[in-house]
Amino acid sequence: MLPGKCKDVTRLLSDALDRPLTLHERMRVRMHLPGCSGCRAYRGQIAVLRVAAHAAAGGEGGAPDGGEE
Repeated sequence: MLPGKCKDVTRLLSDALDRPLTLHERMRVRMHLPGCSGCRAYRGQIAVLRVAAHAAAGGEGGAPDGGEE
């Protein structure tokens, strides 16, 4: 894990739920994830919560369109 970078990357992963990330932000996330199991796990948890929230809101169980996966 890369502590300072992890904080930035998890913030970006969360931000991606609310807005499109810039090219620079997407590149930071993509460069960081292969070497950090903690941030990959966080991304997976966000994905599960996103699907659950969509389903609870009356969706059909799949992830809604948009957002960083």
